[in-house]
Amino acid sequence: MKSALLTAFLAAAAFAVLNLALPSCVPTARSLPKLDKFPVCEGRSTTSVSRLDGKSFSRSAAPSCVRSLDPFDLSAWVEAPITAHTQRNLPKVVLGCANLVPDAADCSYAGLPGHAATLHSSFNFARYPTLARVRKAVFAFYAEDNAAYLARAAEVRGKLNDGDVYQNLGASRVAPPFTRQPHAGWVVVDVTDFAARAINEQRTDASIDISLPCGRSEEELATVSVLRREPVLVVEYK
Repeated sequence: MKSALLTAFLAAAAFAVLNLALPSCVPTARSLPKLDKFPVCEGRSTTSVSRLDGKSFSRSAAPSCVRSLDPFDLSAWVEAPITAHTQRNLPKVVLGCANLVPDAADCSYAGLPGHAATLHSSFNFARYPTLARVRKAVFAFYAEDNAAYLARAAEVRGKLNDGDVYQNLGASRVAPPFTRQPHAGWVVVDVTDFAARAINEQRTDASIDISLPCGRSEEELATVSVLRREPVLVVEYK
């Protein structure tokens, strides 16, 4: 009898100790930040676009909803003759080969040192509704000078990052109209297919890069606004 009582007591004690120990072994659930998603398009047209002027984006069909998306990260990838590095918090960046003296037609360089820069922007496409049907999407960046050349010659590439490779974007692009500042304005690049896939897959980190090929003179450089007028993505969906 005493043996049975002792066994029961030890079992109860072991159970109590186990219950006390278990909570410390179970990982604490992480508190994930709430994703601020854009509203579902419910049959009437709505528009909310930051920075990009209304003349630079026209709705393709009605009714539809238009929402702009700001980048959550902006940086410049700067390639020098020997090393390369990332820079952030730049008010603007000069695209092309700055301060490099071409030595031959194949762009091998000699003489004064210099650099070439690529503007890198990251977007969270999961902010758009999961079941959104994309009608049109553009990526717009502000040229502070040489806008016509930048619109014509810029290399625009996109990547969905995880499990993806870079692809060329912007087969269709629009240069800013000549105004009081004939060499400045918004360059608008069509990225409809890229944005549609990113939204369909709810990609939280997708990249769009802008660069210029190495040229032969200062006329083949262009300045893009970074923090003064950030690049912006605009998507029309139903």
